[in-house]
Amino acid sequence: MPRTVDTEERRAELGAAAARVIARAGISGATMREVAAEAGWTTGALTHYFADKQELLRFTLEVSLLRRRSQRPRRRELPPHEALRTSLANALPTDEDSRLHWTVTVAFCAQASTDPQLADAQRDAYRDFLADITSLVERAGRASGEAASAEAGRLIALVDGIAVQALFDPESWPAERQIALLDAELSQPAALNT
Repeated sequence: MPRTVDTEERRAELGAAAARVIARAGISGATMREVAAEAGWTTGALTHYFADKQELLRFTLEVSLLRRRSQRPRRRELPPHEALRTSLANALPTDEDSRLHWTVTVAFCAQASTDPQLADAQRDAYRDFLADITSLVERAGRASGEAASAEAGRLIALVDGIAVQALFDPESWPAERQIALLDAELSQPAALNT
């Protein structure tokens, strides 16, 4: 009897292969042929699951973002200050998985400048992250209302800046330094409340 194929599982495998290719060779290097080879498949098998490269790229970005979002419910069980710290720390490229996510994100940012659908996905992901961090800033008592959104934006900008430096200069920005800078910032009162 033939084995039943789990379409979503296959698509997830292919999305993971695409992320690895993007991290290694960039968006332009993520051809259907290269992604199929990375996954150990033929190009024909890949096209059974994705009509074209654009569909594969959008799926790869969405899966990467979804994996990051899936960690949120566990953080909500933490005390407010710890939940905020954990959410921001997990947004830093401190391990192999988060470095892969950041490398893919940066590649997609560049691609989004000429692809409106990817631009919309990036914008929506940022707004979603901002809303999440804003709620954590409020829960932690760092700020409320519009000030909470501004404080969340400032903290995200700090994390983004650290992440970019860590991607391009990992020797100077090991995980310990990234976390130490975040902790130093969080130990201060909210900038907008002082």
